[in-house]
Amino acid sequence: MKHLFLRAALTVTLAAGINTPLLAHGPLFSPAPETIFKGGTQLTFGFDTRKVTGAGIRQKEYKSTMEANYGLTADWEIGIEAPYSWKQQNGATANGFGDITLGTKYQFWGRDLPAAQYKAAALFKVKLPTGKDSTTPRLGSGSTDVTAGLVTGYESRRWYWFASAVYKANGEGAGSLTKGDQQSLNLVGGIRPVLGNYKEPDTVLMLELNWENSQRDDLAGTSLANTGGWELFVSPVIWWTYRQIAVRGGVQFAIANDLNGSQSTTDYRGKAELVYHF
Repeated sequence: MKHLFLRAALTVTLAAGINTPLLAHGPLFSPAPETIFKGGTQLTFGFDTRKVTGAGIRQKEYKSTMEANYGLTADWEIGIEAPYSWKQQNGATANGFGDITLGTKYQFWGRDLPAAQYKAAALFKVKLPTGKDSTTPRLGSGSTDVTAGLVTGYESRRWYWFASAVYKANGEGAGSLTKGDQQSLNLVGGIRPVLGNYKEPDTVLMLELNWENSQRDDLAGTSLANTGGWELFVSPVIWWTYRQIAVRGGVQFAIANDLNGSQSTTDYRGKAELVYHF
């Protein structure tokens, strides 16, 4: 799986033209207000990893994703994301395709300043139960889930900031299990340390603060005690951009939590992405 991801990323990098710059930067672990230009396509090849331990559970996951977004207008885009996962939990392993997500984003407000921009957008996603939920560990949730959110941000040549609020409503999965709805709040700051021109390689550093809360899971009408609660993450991120190609990566570290009952906690999450638009 890792080799397939690397080969795909290298192919896109070598095939890409370099005629126009990548238009904007944004957070890695939370949404951004930017949309692709009208008629434009953005491809993102990603690789995620995470480790969760505690309460008798030891789980690792590696996931590669391919995402495509298309600009219907300058302010409205649609997209699709397809993951392939390898999971290990307490000695048991499973791998295969996961749940496909369909999404759209509409940028409903913007204000241009000299060498800076304010933006705000609304997003909506539907996750489909395409991954297997009969494996151990499960590759899919077995449910249809809906996500909605609002995000705003500011970008200048030197400074960046973003803020977002997202709500995910989970449907009922296999065995009458309904995962608790999830909420997240995100604050992000960023800086471009060196100001170059648009034809030069460009580096941007960001720091995200991500708060994630889950309500209790429900099994056939019964609330499960050892589920739900919140975790707070700090997430350093780096962007490297050359014209219309970007490589970005980051790591999430849990710095606080308040989980109900006895549960496993997140040790870390990591993400790397190759982004190309045309």
